[in-house]
Amino acid sequence: MFDTILWPVDGSPRSFEPMAAVINLAQLSRATVVVLSIAEPRLYRAADAETLASGDIVELAHLNTAKHDVSAIRRAVQAAGVACEDMVALSASPSAEIVNVARRRGCDLIVMATRGKLGLIESLLSPSCTQEVVAASPVPVLIIP
Repeated sequence: MFDTILWPVDGSPRSFEPMAAVINLAQLSRATVVVLSIAEPRLYRAADAETLASGDIVELAHLNTAKHDVSAIRRAVQAAGVACEDMVALSASPSAEIVNVARRRGCDLIVMATRGKLGLIESLLSPSCTQEVVAASPVPVLIIP
């Protein structure tokens, strides 16, 4: 059924909720799970050394949190007898990074949770990361509401 399942997480408790579904799908398919966390880079550029240094600290903290999250998930998935790899990326565009990783790693399914939008107007004005992945993904996307 599936060979490689991509499971992006963002550090929120909601993003970890698909664990049982991902493990079950992987066990049924004998698939490998790739857990991906995308750390947010510093969102500004500056000329002075102090501001640059504080940006580096924030970026490093985001990377460390992402590494911690995927490492903990990898251990839990492996404990269930499923092959699992973890990945961390640094990107200001999480949806594009998810799609790029799916392509590069040859994933044939993406499983992700969604927090959902509050209303139609908000969805039209600012599509969610999940909506952007669904629109751009070369493979099926299983959304856990």
